[in-house]
Amino acid sequence: MKKQSVLLVVILSMLAVLVVSPWTDKTMASEIGQDVRIAADIIVSTEWLQKNNELVKVIDTRKNGFDEGHIPGAVHLPYTELNDPNHPIEDYMISKKDFEKKMRTLGVRNDQTVVVYDDGRSPYAARLFLALDYYGHEDVRLLDGGLTAWTESGKELAQDVDEYKKGNFKASLKEKLLVDKDFVKNAIGKEGVVLLDVRSPEEYRGEDKRAKRGGHIPTAVNLEWKNTIIPEGIPYLKPLHQLEQQFEELGVTKEKTIIIYCHTALRTSHTYVVLRLLGFENLHVYEGSWAEWGNDPDTPIDKP
Repeated sequence: MKKQSVLLVVILSMLAVLVVSPWTDKTMASEIGQDVRIAADIIVSTEWLQKNNELVKVIDTRKNGFDEGHIPGAVHLPYTELNDPNHPIEDYMISKKDFEKKMRTLGVRNDQTVVVYDDGRSPYAARLFLALDYYGHEDVRLLDGGLTAWTESGKELAQDVDEYKKGNFKASLKEKLLVDKDFVKNAIGKEGVVLLDVRSPEEYRGEDKRAKRGGHIPTAVNLEWKNTIIPEGIPYLKPLHQLEQQFEELGVTKEKTIIIYCHTALRTSHTYVVLRLLGFENLHVYEGSWAEWGNDPDTPIDKP
């Protein structure tokens, strides 16, 4: 009887864990850091990708290295191909028509899950994540730790590219996601709005000047984009409670409208993904960023 009682307690305990578990078929626990929980509809692990590789479209966004080795089944789109070479603002996102064409060439469909990756310490994959989100793809995810995490876990690389059919991706703009200079001007000092500068502290202070003028947009707070990544070892995202604390200390909270910028919105894209992971909904990306703002003699600037 005692053995049966112990067994019953164990079974009931296991059932209790399942009942109260916060994970569903769309979310999963990760061993990143100490207590990170990763929403699998935004960020995926190498284990998840290996298990679901044949069911998703995988896109490698690195500029170099694809031919030497990539995740099996992946196609290649260097992040630089997301820049419009004819736009007057540096590295501005390509047009709806051009983006749609690129996605179709890569075999992307609207009804499939797309997983993007880079080396893990770059914002390249996040740039494609933002582009896909902006142009209306409903299911895009980023590989946590990138190719570094994949190789460090002992998973194989491929050099050949599998055959695939042309995609039918059709773009549909999320017009309020990307905002322009006038939108940002009107947001300065507005209650319930936070301007988030994710450049380096040196750029923010005006010491590292990459446009005609240095400094930052008035009232903007600063958290460099890479401070969301574990600094040593495999470049996983930091535990969620650490990420939340970093942003909360700057007044970046979910009930507010957050406008993110950097120099060309590349680094901005990574912070956008992180805030999406944390459950932020009122997000805007200033696509022109400092490349536009810092080169305009009529925009207000704070510079120590």
